[in-house]
Amino acid sequence: MVEGGAARAGHRSARSPAVLQLPRERGPRAGRGRGLRPVLRAAGIVFADAEQVAPDEAVAAAERLGFPLVAKAIAPGLVHKSDVGGVILGLHSADDVRAAVGTLRDRLATAGWPLQHVLLQREVPGGLEALVGVVADPTFGPLVVCGLGGVQVELLRDASFRLPPVTDVDASDMVDSLRMKALLDGYRGAPPADRSALALLVQRVSALVEAVPELRELDLNPVKVLGRGEGVVVVDARVRLAPVTAAEIG
Repeated sequence: MVEGGAARAGHRSARSPAVLQLPRERGPRAGRGRGLRPVLRAAGIVFADAEQVAPDEAVAAAERLGFPLVAKAIAPGLVHKSDVGGVILGLHSADDVRAAVGTLRDRLATAGWPLQHVLLQREVPGGLEALVGVVADPTFGPLVVCGLGGVQVELLRDASFRLPPVTDVDASDMVDSLRMKALLDGYRGAPPADRSALALLVQRVSALVEAVPELRELDLNPVKVLGRGEGVVVVDARVRLAPVTAAEIG
């Protein structure tokens, strides 16, 4: 069931970013990578440090970023990198990065993709993988979503949805309704995760929807939910923008 709407009396909703602009395009546009991160950072959304570079520039970029790193393959039209072995973890040296680039090039060639760029990203150890974003519903319009993330997202379908604006109570309810709540609370002796930071990220995404009506879809996945008090870090993101129609304005 879809819930949400107007903020409840006595509870605050996340404040919209004071200055936030996305590139305006004439037609629908999907994007990810270097152009998206500064925009989301302006909304208070924290990303793992990363650089997207040409394959032959990867070692120099790695030295700038520091170690350990993750290398991700970038190719035109490639969405699910893990399906073609396009993600390599645990890179601790320049030699590791050099070898990873060669491996990514070979794996993509086998799958019929050219390796156009490599995204090098600081590895975020530990944490639970969540998803936060926006989905387009043909009846209700944009819905804010929170759920289990990572590669299991389509298999397990553990997610909660709300209409924006999402209040602090709504965001907490969304997190509490998930089956992964037991993991967030510290399953079988594991340390509890930062549920409050995850709920705050949900509010910030809701504020982004209100501030940018062209935002149709947003996929922050995975979001690493770290230990209690340590926050959340977005590892990957994808966005789809489209102009606001006359029917929506009227």
